[in-house]
Amino acid sequence: MSSQLRRWHVLATVAIVVLAVVSSLLGLFRPGHYQAAPGLVDSYRMQDLTILAVGVPVLAVGLRYAARGSQRGRVVWLGGLAYMTYMWLSVAVQIPFNELFVVYVGLFGLSLFTFVGGTVTTDADAIRRALEGRLDTSLYGGALVGIGLGLAALWLSDVVPPLLAGTTPLLVQEAGQQAMVTHVVDLGVVVPSIFLAAAWLFRERAWGYVFAGVVLVLGATLAAPIGIMTLVFVAGDTVTISPVAALFTFLPIVVAAVLAVGYLRSMEGRTRASAESDHHQSARS
Repeated sequence: MSSQLRRWHVLATVAIVVLAVVSSLLGLFRPGHYQAAPGLVDSYRMQDLTILAVGVPVLAVGLRYAARGSQRGRVVWLGGLAYMTYMWLSVAVQIPFNELFVVYVGLFGLSLFTFVGGTVTTDADAIRRALEGRLDTSLYGGALVGIGLGLAALWLSDVVPPLLAGTTPLLVQEAGQQAMVTHVVDLGVVVPSIFLAAAWLFRERAWGYVFAGVVLVLGATLAAPIGIMTLVFVAGDTVTISPVAALFTFLPIVVAAVLAVGYLRSMEGRTRASAESDHHQSARS
């Protein structure tokens, strides 16, 4: 399978970058864009800032190198799309309704379908070859299990005690039901994806290498928005976050960021050879 991107992959990703930049700039500089409590408005603007400073560059750089046939670029591109899917779903659900609601929904849908399209056309065997013998699958698989368990424990600690006590979670009381979107996405999608990637990586299956890279790039890219928003909430009085909860919010994303760097460095030196091999195979066919 060729590692080259399809034309629609490129066009869709460019559209995501442009719309994300415009939306985030409006959120940062348009007066009265967010109609919410001051503490929440600060967190929304920090979210816009991190999309501009982290999410957009990661997606753009990933697209550039993936378009050249780089397997490492492909993983970064998919991780950037996963990040955009995650963030724009959160924005569409959490942000009080405004004139950009349709744009938020469009960004979520475009990111999701481009991610799915990019995933199903990925040459998982080529990525495995780029990493085989250079990535400690036991270490990375175990670390992924630890990250998944940490995230699950963190969010379940917000949900299970109120369920047992027959009360409403404090986060819902302070910020509303939409504040639980992170719990829904992480517990319903992200944590199972992490466990699946770990299980496949332990077995050294090709897709285990792919999904391990994608979830690690996603975690590394989310480190900035989650970290900054947590600090904003800790410093303010809109949403209550205990020091223990703050610590266990930071820990998984920091570990993911460190592992993502190691993962991508492990591909160094083989991605160009893989790209040249794919090019020769395509030329023959």
